[in-house]
Amino acid sequence: MQTLQMPTRNLPEFLEALKDWGTLWAPVFNGRKAFRLDAIGDVSLVRPDALRTTLPFKKLLLEPSFVMLEAAPGEMPKDPGDNSRGDQVLFGVHACDIQALKILDLQFLGGYADPYYLANRQRLIVVGYGCWPDDKCFCASMNTSTADDGFDLFLTPLEDRFMVAVGSSRGDDIVRANAGLFSPATAQDTTDYLLRARRRSRAFQLAVNTEDLPHILELSREDPVWDEIGAKCLCCGSCSTVCPTCACFNMADEVVDNAVARRRRTWDSCLFRDYATVAGGHNFRSDRADRVRTRYYHKQEAFVREFGMPSCVGCGRCIDNCPTGINVVEVFSRVRGEL
Repeated sequence: MQTLQMPTRNLPEFLEALKDWGTLWAPVFNGRKAFRLDAIGDVSLVRPDALRTTLPFKKLLLEPSFVMLEAAPGEMPKDPGDNSRGDQVLFGVHACDIQALKILDLQFLGGYADPYYLANRQRLIVVGYGCWPDDKCFCASMNTSTADDGFDLFLTPLEDRFMVAVGSSRGDDIVRANAGLFSPATAQDTTDYLLRARRRSRAFQLAVNTEDLPHILELSREDPVWDEIGAKCLCCGSCSTVCPTCACFNMADEVVDNAVARRRRTWDSCLFRDYATVAGGHNFRSDRADRVRTRYYHKQEAFVREFGMPSCVGCGRCIDNCPTGINVVEVFSRVRGEL
């Protein structure tokens, strides 16, 4: 992996250059003590220091709602391209979200590849950015606080400069096209990078014990904690919506003007009451506690059995956005009997 250095003053020019490779998406301040992922026109609005965006990058790969197929009377169904986004550059991606992107790849590209996801994934350039944890980050506990691959370029801020890791041939192409912005990394850059890494490791305030967690969850299916959380949870789906790895969706056929038939795909959530309803009206998870437990078990137990890793990356979005203050770390501590 090639490592370079870029002065901080070159960042605006670098962001402008990234526009040549596709629509530039980056975190911006939303004016309400939070950040959103937005398409960038004015690069001065970009906030690389943003800790987390409310909605993650998954909206760039699969729209919250899009038409999969469309057909007028007497015609064969066709894909209207409602989910086609073209070339995109995602700037400011934290290590935990890079790991989340790899988890989505497992779900949508393993076995039969989802063509709607694949089309956008192949045209996405990922530029990572080294973040600093707050009191809601627990990615260090999930082994997702760093990323060694899964990106095209990765910028780590140092004093008055960035350490730039080149992670792919596309990243190398971007560097070659803007060679004047970069210079080889020096021994001092390495020393400062390692110092920052040690300081960052000590900065984490939140941790979750994941040792033997899948087995402990299997033993705790009847734990009263699930009824208690079910009574508190609104099942609003906020945690699923902001989670970078939640990938549940629903499909429905609709008829619009002039009898045009459409098949629409929409983000869904296992917390919604109707999610587990089947033909005939039976609901396998009509109880809120069952739905809450299912979501936690999928993240830390079922996904581990299938893929050998949890599907939670510790980004803290669910903690930050739960309207009733449910904290995933506290939930697992209670299951362990630690609270």
